[in-house]
Amino acid sequence: LNQKATQTMTEHMPSVLIIEDTTELAEVIQATLERMNMHTVHETHGGKAITRFDEMHPDVVLLDIGLPDMTGWKFLEAVKEKHKDEMPIIIVITAYGDPANRLVAKFQGVYNYLIKPFTADEVEQVVMSALRSKTA
Repeated sequence: LNQKATQTMTEHMPSVLIIEDTTELAEVIQATLERMNMHTVHETHGGKAITRFDEMHPDVVLLDIGLPDMTGWKFLEAVKEKHKDEMPIIIVITAYGDPANRLVAKFQGVYNYLIKPFTADEVEQVVMSALRSKTA
């Protein structure tokens, strides 16, 4: 496929960057989103995820806060520095739904939360509602 054809195809398919160090969980999320006709990419480390983010400019980022090499908040700061004007929808994945984390998330412009453990249905609902909010 030439670049233009590929571009046209991806324009209709929302792209989601999944940054989650638990591969099993990421695979469940990926399978769920791909069933919904979304293009997904998975990274386990923040550093690699920043590079991937720069390449793909995703519509949605599912971001785990506890990554092996940096916190999810650090990833967000790094990405915001470069892409202030074109930030995707950020959905935070965390085991900690405590008020302190929610407050940080609010200041960081996080759209929503997925608190572990969550179901495939919850992933579907949060991502669909995020995408609807983007086109609204």
